[in-house]
Amino acid sequence: MQMNLPLLQIDHLNKYFGQTHVLHDISLQLNSGEILFLLGPSGCGKTTLLRAIAGFEQPDNGEIRLKERLIFGANCNVPTQQRHLGYVVQEGVLFPHLNVYRNIAYGLGSGKGNSPKERARIEQVMLLTGIVELAERFPHQLSGGQQQRVALARAIAPNPELILLDEPFSALDEHLRQKIRHDMLQALRQSSTSAIFVTHDRDEALRYADKIAVIQDGRILQIADPRTLYHAPQHLAAATFIGDAITLPATLNNASNAHCQLGDIPIIDKSDGRATGTLLLRPEQFSLLKTPKKPTALFNAIVKQIEFRGKTTIAQIKVNGVEVNLEERYREELRVGEEVEIYLYGEGLFYG
Repeated sequence: MQMNLPLLQIDHLNKYFGQTHVLHDISLQLNSGEILFLLGPSGCGKTTLLRAIAGFEQPDNGEIRLKERLIFGANCNVPTQQRHLGYVVQEGVLFPHLNVYRNIAYGLGSGKGNSPKERARIEQVMLLTGIVELAERFPHQLSGGQQQRVALARAIAPNPELILLDEPFSALDEHLRQKIRHDMLQALRQSSTSAIFVTHDRDEALRYADKIAVIQDGRILQIADPRTLYHAPQHLAAATFIGDAITLPATLNNASNAHCQLGDIPIIDKSDGRATGTLLLRPEQFSLLKTPKKPTALFNAIVKQIEFRGKTTIAQIKVNGVEVNLEERYREELRVGEEVEIYLYGEGLFYG
């Protein structure tokens, strides 16, 4: 029986800008219907990778295949317009002289949307993206969020194999970003459209991605689903980028325990047998409250600082010289300088 082949296959892709190696031996797969987030700091190469997939940047070597079709490789570089991809950039970039309907129609046939088939498709994607009432408006009459919806509708309209989105929410304010982000992801999933997002927002990636590729200095550190990446990252750099972390020098006692500034802590060993390394704990593993789950350890600590945030409180706790920021439900009784007991739950991750 033939296995399902990936929608997108990238093998050993390299790209240089002069002497700077900006993409290092990039390999990844994306299956049909999946949403992948390329996550990393500014300048890590994630946008260059997206542009290489689109055909806007030419890699120096490697291969890119879309549904088994070679679109980049030795003696092959399929033009952007023939790759059948959608592309959405940070601020939408609509044609200012065309109304919303005509902007969406641009990628369909004549670009005017006059045929019954074209009209039906345009109406379908406008309904999907929630912009039916904007059909006759021009870009200057739209808000930033509305422009992004139109840009997505235009990208979806030709039924592309894959949509590429380069930080499409970064120019929006926080409230609008949350709304537009939710609606756009819902539209992509309802249309079963595969997508690759570029972002530096780890919360966004963890919440919406099927898979996340963490990129650092042009290299993919790890590709995994959000839960695996957060709870079992292969590399310390990926672990610290994907979430808040407390890192401590540590010495391995045995395969399941390490000694650090906090004392002896149960661990999951990712050190490849090295005796010294770094112990990583997540702040949410610490709590001022005892739960039905058996704690890993109990410490005496001092409250150093309290930050009120309405229904929650951020309490900076110092335990054995280690500062831990706890987000707890608002507790009026907490006082700076107070001695408290703090519980640790779960295991640490030990990296060599």
